[in-house]
Amino acid sequence: MELHERVDLRAWTSLGVGGVANLVVRCHSAVAVSDTLDLAAAHGMGWVALGSGSRIIVSDRGIRVPVVSSTGELARWNVEGNGIETGAGANLAQVCRAARRVGLSGLESLDHEGRSIGGLIRAAIDGVIDLGGVLDWIEVQGPGCTAQRWHATAGEPIPDRKEIRRRVITRIRFRLRPSSVARAQYRAVRPNRSRALRSTGPIFLDSRDASAADLLAEAGCSNLTAGGVRIGGSRGNELIAGRSASSADVLDLCRRARDRVASATSVELVSALVFVDEDGLEFVP
Repeated sequence: MELHERVDLRAWTSLGVGGVANLVVRCHSAVAVSDTLDLAAAHGMGWVALGSGSRIIVSDRGIRVPVVSSTGELARWNVEGNGIETGAGANLAQVCRAARRVGLSGLESLDHEGRSIGGLIRAAIDGVIDLGGVLDWIEVQGPGCTAQRWHATAGEPIPDRKEIRRRVITRIRFRLRPSSVARAQYRAVRPNRSRALRSTGPIFLDSRDASAADLLAEAGCSNLTAGGVRIGGSRGNELIAGRSASSADVLDLCRRARDRVASATSVELVSALVFVDEDGLEFVP
């Protein structure tokens, strides 16, 4: 476990926005996560679990409660037969590439959906993506209790957002399938080591009848800007941030885009981003 005080969260989020965290706890194991949550609960405090920060939008005023980050053994993975067991802090692109290297298929369409495995699972829980049957189980840790494991392959439902807010995802196992095509893709595709644009995954969830990107385009939101952020990206449903971007800009842009779509199409878009206030509480923009 490592403790870091007064951490600038702009370096911890994909968009490079947010204020200062009073305390960041880098947990190297599930035991460290458990100890951290127990201590926070004993002092009547909440917490924020932060991975790569690809979907979380932290207040410009910072965060007063502890920020929990998974590292050490929680950032490692291991190939086991036709599956991969991994910590929540592992890099998503690296895990996907490891699967292709040993000829396992199932994750290749997901390596752009965030930067950490924990973020991928949270995106699935929030309905941003569908894991398409590749999820075997997830293990979570909460205060004052032992680790709990949900087995997706046994028909157990994945916990909802409210359930996950009270816990931290620690470990995950994916159930994959052998594929010669996956191994060929590994040999043919070189990892992109160039500096990527600062962007999010999807801003809004798709509606029942239309994609969020189509609704944004219909409402004239393509390239809509607010301060240092704009709507764009290859999928038309992403945020692109400049150096001057702030969390307030992101919040303003999301509200304006949502209101435009509602006015033009009568569809109320639901945010795929996670907005967090100073006390670590999520709120709807």
